[in-house]
Amino acid sequence: MRILHFHPDGRMAARFIDPLIEAERNYGHTSELITSTRKSKTGSKIIPYDLTFRNLLMLPIVFLRLYLLLKKFNPDIVISHNTKSSPLPLFVAWIFGIKLRIYFNHGVPYVGYTGMLRSVLRFFEKINCTLSNRILTVSPDMVTLLKDVIQDVEPNIIMNGSASGLDLDIYSSDLYKNSTWRQVNSIKEDDIIVVFIGRPEKRKGFGHAVRLWADYMTNPNYKLVICGASSVDVLRHLPMIPFNVICLGFVSSIPDVLLNSDILILPSLHEGLSYAVLEAMAANCVVIANDIDGVRNLVDDGINGYLVKDNQLSVYANLIETLSKDEEKMSDIKKHAMATAENFSRKRFLPEYLAYLDKASKT
Repeated sequence: MRILHFHPDGRMAARFIDPLIEAERNYGHTSELITSTRKSKTGSKIIPYDLTFRNLLMLPIVFLRLYLLLKKFNPDIVISHNTKSSPLPLFVAWIFGIKLRIYFNHGVPYVGYTGMLRSVLRFFEKINCTLSNRILTVSPDMVTLLKDVIQDVEPNIIMNGSASGLDLDIYSSDLYKNSTWRQVNSIKEDDIIVVFIGRPEKRKGFGHAVRLWADYMTNPNYKLVICGASSVDVLRHLPMIPFNVICLGFVSSIPDVLLNSDILILPSLHEGLSYAVLEAMAANCVVIANDIDGVRNLVDDGINGYLVKDNQLSVYANLIETLSKDEEKMSDIKKHAMATAENFSRKRFLPEYLAYLDKASKT
């Protein structure tokens, strides 16, 4: 089959879409990826179809480019990923008469917002569900949210969920036994390392993370390591950077960070199915996360991690300090967390994904 994927960001596509395309190609399909910004390893073209303000004036030209692309590639399947970048590719695929149009929802973002933006994002979900004739999503919570948008849709989940499963092999401690990460970042042997992974955005809870450290975590032995943001981003929320905060910016080797850390905090306002949580679990890093949709599907409070009601900073602080002094409890949590991560193995996910495509193409 000829399969055409759309994902807006090549950097994120490299993590979540490239594994799907590589599996499709290995299976004998002809698969391509179109991004809106940046290319990934499997990406063949950039067309700015993402519905952001900078692209709005060019939409008529983009529409034509997409139409000509579909005419040339003549796909059997179009798979569009991400809420606000899917309406245009799915619309063009619908006009072109593509038999199988799959909306692959990686999360339902409207729940993390209020006001007009919430309404717009909810409207995008309705458009995507209407223009597609198959819907995939990443967790049972997202199924519920999508059915709340349009009651008669039937979203599917591959295996236990996620966008492409988790490559558990890269979280083997043996790969990083000679790591110098702690020394490079001037971290002492008895320091407690807490990690935040995510873009410096409100919906990712970035402000919560830095305020937690400024207001509660003043012990120099507790270090906050921020992956995905810079010191400039911290200064947008605080008058100065706390002395025990380390900003790494974009990180190419998340496993190295997590395997050298103790706890991951996730104060997000919404998640589809958090890869940060799965990665932490696979790396023996205890998860403390906001009690929200998309996280509850992974974290069983007090068993394989911890959920924080209403994102209360004082609860995060108390859990971090309590757990860091209880090695037995930490060990028990890590054991159950590893079992959870194994349920999302990429080696198991990809064959089920390919079987789904085969079945969908024949019905």
